Order: sequence, then structure tokens, then C-alpha cells
Amino acid sequence: MVSLATASQVSLKNIVVATDFSSASESALDHAISIARHYTSRIVLVHAMETSQPPQAGPDEETHGSRELLDQAEQKLLTEAQKCAGIDCERRLLVGTAVEVVDQILALDHIDLIVVGTHGTKGFRKLLIGSAADRIFHHVRCPVLVVGPSARKDKADWRLKRILLATDLQSDEARAVEYATHLAAQHHARMALLHVTTPPRPPYPQDSELEITPYFQSRLRGLISYHVWGDYPADVLVEFHEDPVAGILAVASRHDIDLLILSVHPKEPWTSHLSHNAHRIVAQLPCPALIVQREF
Repeated sequence: MVSLATASQVSLKNIVVATDFSSASESALDHAISIARHYTSRIVLVHAMETSQPPQAGPDEETHGSRELLDQAEQKLLTEAQKCAGIDCERRLLVGTAVEVVDQILALDHIDLIVVGTHGTKGFRKLLIGSAADRIFHHVRCPVLVVGPSARKDKADWRLKRILLATDLQSDEARAVEYATHLAAQHHARMALLHVTTPPRPPYPQDSELEITPYFQSRLRGLISYHVWGDYPADVLVEFHEDPVAGILAVASRHDIDLLILSVHPKEPWTSHLSHNAHRIVAQLPCPALIVQREF
């Protein structure tokens, strides 16, 4: 349960933006810049690369080729950083395997937010599977803002009017609610809590949805303390759908959501969560998704 005191402790002062110089990364940087201007934040712009040469290349050729690639990456990174005019922006060029790069990012000074862009379903799957994803979601202690290919450009302007927190009601959502409450207060935004469940099946009558909806609504209200409800009233939404991902997308579209918040548990595989099809959500979501790690 979230209190007013914990809601005020959220900070977004130090932002890491991962870029591969693609249009998806440009969109992610646009979001990060808007957030940084709102909070007077510092941005650490990170590009990761693996240098490799064909087997037939000699040592001198390999060294020259690697240096040339690094120089090109440095120049591109500088060009991207110039978009952050008026913002404290630091550039970092990291070299190594995916896991090594993730470790280097996690070793950076205090991080409040990581922002990444994705090209679509395949790109997001690649980001969220394998050892690199495990490393991120098992060890990162800050939320990750993921900007998908369907995110509208007007959503990059960090003026949040409607925030949606989707939960499976299976574990502690305190940190996710903490961020949702903080952002709602900062932006005077309307917050909604959503639970998607499967429709009743026989022998239960079809109209039993009306009977069980109040139960889920009560559990959603229980995520936020009574005192906070008084200051930050929120909608409680229950959606019946065979596919929870489709249910979340339908609600996000219907309510013109500016930010979707999901949570993961560091002790569980990423694929075990309600958002185990997160690549599907982000690929079609018209706004960014904030992924928050649950408490141990």
C-alpha cells in the first residue's frame, strides 16, 4: 500500500538513454529530453558496440578497422548529444558483449531511469530475452521507459494527462503504484488501475462478470492507502478478455493513455509475468511503457 510520503520520494534526476542511432532511439531520446527538461535532469547518452573483423584480417587491419568504427560511433554520439541543448548531457561509448555492456550501464553513478527505444516486435523480443534481459531486470533498481514504434510523437512531450497501471494482482505492486502516484501528482494527471481477467466459463453464468467485478475493484483500491485516494482519486478498471495483452491495449487506446506502467519481479524470469508478451504490448502501444521492478 502506498502512502503520500513514499510517493514524494520518487526521483528522475539521472537518466540513462541507450541509443543505436536508429529512428527508434531518436524517439527514445526525444522522450528523455522532455523528461529532463521537466525535472532539470542529467542525461547519460550511451551507445554500445561490439567491434569485430573478418577472420582473414591481420592485427593491423583489425586495429585500424576497430578504431575507425569507434571514431564513427563517437561522432554519431556527439551529434545525438547536441540535441540535448541546455541539458547536462554526458556521452558514454561502451564496448563489449551485451551482458558486459549491461553491467557497465548498471555500474554508472546513481541512475533514476533508463530509456530505450525499440524497432518493433522482433527488436523488442531481442531486447527482453536472453542473458542481457535477465541482467537488466534482475539487477537494475530503477524503472525502464520503453518507447515502441507505435508511440505517437505527441506523447514524447512529457505532459501526462492519463496514466494507466496494469496489474495481475498476484504480488506486491507498491513500487509501481508509487511511481504512478508520484507522476499523477506531478502532472495533475488522471490515474487508472487496471486488472484484466479471463471471462467466466461454464458452469458460471455469463452475467457473473457483474458479480465478480466489485471484488477486483476492491482489490485494486487496496493498492493505494485511504489518505492518498483522497488527494489523488483514481479509476479502477476491470476488463474481461481471453488475451490480457489485447485487453490492456484496448483499454489504453480507449482511454487515450499517455503512459502505461507495468512491473516485474527480480527473482522471477521475465517470461513469467503478466507482461510476458511485453514485446506485443510495446509494439502496438500508442504511448511509452514504464517498467518498474517489484520489491524482493
